[in-house]
Amino acid sequence: MKWILLVLAIAAVVFLQLKPSKVGVKRGDDGLYYKAGETNVYTGPGTVFHPNGTKAQEGQISEGKPTGPWKQWHANGQLHWEGNYKEGKQDGEWVQYDEAGKQVEKFTYFDGVKQAPADPTANQTPDKADSASAPAEAPEAKQETKK
Repeated sequence: MKWILLVLAIAAVVFLQLKPSKVGVKRGDDGLYYKAGETNVYTGPGTVFHPNGTKAQEGQISEGKPTGPWKQWHANGQLHWEGNYKEGKQDGEWVQYDEAGKQVEKFTYFDGVKQAPADPTANQTPDKADSASAPAEAPEAKQETKK
């Protein structure tokens, strides 16, 4: 019986050693991602951490640029943003969440440029769709009378 426990313990240690580790990366002043302590831009799976040690961002990196699905978290561990990157630029639908995990807004990006929704209030939560964010009404055209 002791031999079985010993074998299981050794197997557990070996299994934990084989588990793929997350690669910690940092974003440089140039906006590209680098593996800690290295000067060459990074390619591969990457994770960025908050100063408190919780995960801040996670996704794939190609030649220092984020690519594909990407997630960002608040320092409290709640999801903050999720969306896709294409060649280092935001592309497609991005969703923002508050620190409690409630969806705040949705945006669509094309080649890194935020697209205006067809209906400005369509992607806003009710508490954000107030008169200040409503589109201004068109001023009435004044007609001059001819003399």
